[in-house]
Amino acid sequence: MPRSTLPEITLVGRSNVGKSSALNCLSGRRKKVAQVSKTPGRTRLINLFSVGKACMITDLPGYGFAKVSVEMQEEWRKNVEKYLRLRDNLRAAVVFIDSQREPQQVDAQILDFLMYNEIPALVVATKVDKLKSSQLQPCMAALRKGLQLSPDQPIPFSSVTDTGRKEVWNYLEEMCTSGNGRT
Repeated sequence: MPRSTLPEITLVGRSNVGKSSALNCLSGRRKKVAQVSKTPGRTRLINLFSVGKACMITDLPGYGFAKVSVEMQEEWRKNVEKYLRLRDNLRAAVVFIDSQREPQQVDAQILDFLMYNEIPALVVATKVDKLKSSQLQPCMAALRKGLQLSPDQPIPFSSVTDTGRKEVWNYLEEMCTSGNGRT
């Protein structure tokens, strides 16, 4: 993996949670920076994206429901774990969870892993455009309670409507420029 002197923020989440769509939304470009697929497990490598000269964003392979062999999932797990533990410039993680699903044990485990390794995390609930407006707050409350999140998380996010884009971008900018996060 190439070394960089820039601060890094990593994107993590279950397969098919919408990380690639979120990355495209956050980029603000008409041309997509990440390939989007309906088939879980299409992100198979650790992908680095430069945000000018400010920082790097890393898109990690998804965990959980990928339609790949057990051996490949184990290889991904080892590579991701190694990246998260050893990457010198990693400042924080953005953990994407599906707003339409109950809190998942695997999401709680990644949050525990990040906390244990002193990697600050922002939890972002994707696909909120698919919820009825009356469902949004109860879903956010259930995720907050089930994953033991702080009152300001998760951030509701939609790559379709740009809901939450500004909030997530502000967090990325703060982590890249402030010196906060893991150093």
